[in-house]
Order: sequence, then structure tokens, then C-alpha cells
Amino acid sequence: MNLKHIPGIVAALLVLLSAAAIPAYGQKCIPVRLDKENLAFKGGEKLVFTIHYKWGLVNADVAQAIIKLDSTRLNGKKVYHGSLSGNTQKIYEQVFKVREHMDSWFTCDGFKPVKFTRDAREGNYWCTNLYTYSGNQINATINNSRKGEFNVTLPMDNCTFDLPLMYYVMRNMDVSKLKVGGRYPMTFACDSHVRTLSFVYLGKENRKVKGMGTVRCLKFGFDVVKGEVFSGDSKLYAWFTDDANKIPVYFVAPLKLGEVRGRLYSTSVIRHPLTSIVED
Repeated sequence: MNLKHIPGIVAALLVLLSAAAIPAYGQKCIPVRLDKENLAFKGGEKLVFTIHYKWGLVNADVAQAIIKLDSTRLNGKKVYHGSLSGNTQKIYEQVFKVREHMDSWFTCDGFKPVKFTRDAREGNYWCTNLYTYSGNQINATINNSRKGEFNVTLPMDNCTFDLPLMYYVMRNMDVSKLKVGGRYPMTFACDSHVRTLSFVYLGKENRKVKGMGTVRCLKFGFDVVKGEVFSGDSKLYAWFTDDANKIPVYFVAPLKLGEVRGRLYSTSVIRHPLTSIVED
């Protein structure tokens, strides 16, 4: 198996989504509810995902991803600190070693981005990001094994996020304002680009998830762009719990070589009961 054909697998859904996005062109914000009483999560939450890869004779769990959220202070301000990390299992590191870690600090009131860092290692390639935010721009310092260190200024507005923050914003979507079949854009920055990811809300659907049973879900289809990672023949599909948590429990993505699936493995310190689990 050659894992270089699925770069970003260890960062699960978010990094795969970054590979699916296109350049941003002034998109509108998705409907969200960010008041404290209705948030889908709380500080201390930890979600662990198992990443599965299937291609030819290969049909195995190859990686793990962890998403954590803490309440902390940065520069004297109370903020959330969201982190996303992933790595290939040791048995596959001899074939292709991948490490991915992202950290996002954003305000507890209004989810305004404050700071973002990324440290990615994929085989012989490595890349780091450092973002600070100032008004309507992102001051980014990028360093990678191809270009070395350089600075770039990226445009942003109230609807521009980094990848972990985009995930937390999406979990607080006001589903009552979504239309089945409706298309919605999300704009985010990663590395030296600002891009837009569009998704379609596909309604409610029950999904069987290993270790959880049947889960009532909200289903989304994300556009993918044909290229190095994706075949372009299908969408990336993701299922979020149809309850107050809106936790992603499953996703499936077609790749140029094979298919990758992710499933929720464990949870801790979630804010609301998982009322979406259906007794089989």
C-alpha cells in the first residue's frame, strides 16, 4: 500500500476537506447559533476517530485522529483552544509516516479567530503554519520543505475560519434554516491560501456505526475536486449526530486509489446526551 496517495488521511475529515476546496470568492456565511446556551460542545471534549483505508487487497484501519477542545486564556482573554491531531499506525509507518497537528484559538464569544498553528509531516515533506489575525487580514508565516520560510498576508472576513474553527462552527449550524438539497459554502485558510468548501445538506438518515449501533444523523455531501487526492467521480459524505452535539460519527471519501472511511471511536466530556443513538 502506498499511503502517499492519500495525504492528510490522519487528520481525518478536515484535512480531506482542505484538499477538496476551491479558491474563495466572497461567499456568504452559513446560518449558525453561537450563543452560549445552545453550543454543541464544551471545554474538555475529546473525540477519537478511526481511519480505515480500502484499496485492492488492502482493507484495514490505518490511522487515528483526535479532536480536543479546552477552555483557556491567550493574551489575557478567555478563549477556546481546539486541536486536531492524527498519525498513521506504527505498522504502516514503515511504508509512509504521516503526522498532522493543528491548533486553533478562538474567542468564546462570537468564535472570532485569534491564532492558528499547523505542523504537518508526510514522508519527506513537512510544513508549518503560524497565523495571527488583524482586522480583515491574516498575517501568515509559512515554512515548508519545498520553499523554506516566507510570509504572506491573506484576506479574511467574518466568514473566514481556519480548519479546526470551521469544524466547530459547522457543529453549531442552525439546521432549522437549512434546506434539503441546499448548497452552502464555508471559507477557510490553510497554508498560503484562502479557499471555499461547498456542501449540500442531504437531510436526515440513520447510519450504522461500528461500536455505536444505529445513529440518527444529519447527512452532508461535500464537493470534491478531481486532482492528486480525489477522483472527482463522487462526493465526500459525512454524517453528524442528529442531536444537540452534532458530532461527526462517520464519513466516506472516494480517492483516486481506493476509498477512505472514518468512524467515531470514543467520546469524553461531551456537552449533551447522545440522544441520537437508536437501540437496535
